[in-house]
Amino acid sequence: MITKIEKLSVLKNDKNDVNRNYLYSQIIKHERHKRKLTLQEMAHGICSISYLCKLERNAIVADESYIKAIFERVNLDFNKVGMNIIENGVNRAIKAYLYQNHDEITNLHDMIDDSIFNVKNYLIKGFYQLIKGDWQNFKETIATIDRIKETMLKEDVGVFMFLVIEYYLRTYQFNPAYKYLKYLENNDFENQELNWLIYEQHYICAYNLKIYPKFFRYYHLLMGNFNIGYPNPRQIIIRLMMLDVQASEYYEEIINELRGIGALSSEDAYYYEIIYWKLLIMLKGKAWLEVYEEILKKELLGEARFIALLVYAADRLNRPEYINKASEIAENYIFEKDESIHQVFINFMLLKFKTEKKYNLIEHLRFKVIPYNRNYTHPLYDKIYEQHYIEYLCKTSRYKEALAYYHR
Repeated sequence: MITKIEKLSVLKNDKNDVNRNYLYSQIIKHERHKRKLTLQEMAHGICSISYLCKLERNAIVADESYIKAIFERVNLDFNKVGMNIIENGVNRAIKAYLYQNHDEITNLHDMIDDSIFNVKNYLIKGFYQLIKGDWQNFKETIATIDRIKETMLKEDVGVFMFLVIEYYLRTYQFNPAYKYLKYLENNDFENQELNWLIYEQHYICAYNLKIYPKFFRYYHLLMGNFNIGYPNPRQIIIRLMMLDVQASEYYEEIINELRGIGALSSEDAYYYEIIYWKLLIMLKGKAWLEVYEEILKKELLGEARFIALLVYAADRLNRPEYINKASEIAENYIFEKDESIHQVFINFMLLKFKTEKKYNLIEHLRFKVIPYNRNYTHPLYDKIYEQHYIEYLCKTSRYKEALAYYHR
């Protein structure tokens, strides 16, 4: 998604000074790409190509007479430069995202004036498209920013990379997220709220990829007493993720703590996330019936991830009344575009309930699920797919293939 990402490792360290020159660089490079002009066409009669290259990279302090001439060429008002930047807009968007204040992000998005380009407005667009799950426009926004990334300041680079990584995490693509997170390792930004969000990304990525040294490191960074202002509900989720890792071995020890974590109002932005992690932990303790009944009792049927847990609990209970009820709910559910990872799992479980031939389920797993699963991963679903596939390979005496799949 980010081209030539190695350039960003340099940018993070040497672009801190705020001046109008970086705005000129962003606008000129954006307009040239937008109009599909070559460097020669843009520079002709105004300045040399090498001068324009340096200007676009924000590598020189340009003479404003050249800037004005270039602006005239592309019919832009020089006096509007910087006038459409929302005051403290990006920092407000970061804070709103951290505190799940989606109305504030929407308000900031509605304030955007696109009469002349500035990267800060596009970063706000990125936050808005994230909360809406508008991935097509999000990718276009990121592509626009990517074309002018050489001009960006360190703080803007941090936000840009956060947005890209957040997209990969939200869509369960943890390997690309991990690749980008390496460029943010041991780098802090002036905005502490941005630092917290990036720490969370490290933590979530390490959890899903089972990189436990990093997982424990960022757990302590996020749970430290020095994090004054870090939202308490987010700390609860961080703690629940740690309990989930420990649950298989220490379930009896953690169940009391789990029950002691207070329930939020269903109106709270974190309500469903906290319940989801509690249910995942309960599954580790084989509380199949409790999970099944909790989902129905709390009417958690508006999201595919809860229906996936329902059908899994029904499968483990292995009784017709539970399987039939869960199947009926799953078959009538209308999936959203961003729920494909849950849809793949639910379809797999429904086929398992219905098919009389094990071979049909394995063929579905081999040709429909595993190819999808190479890019999109979920710790619970992956484990179930792995169990079924390795069991099949072993039963058919394909031990080398089973071992290779296990260590993939």
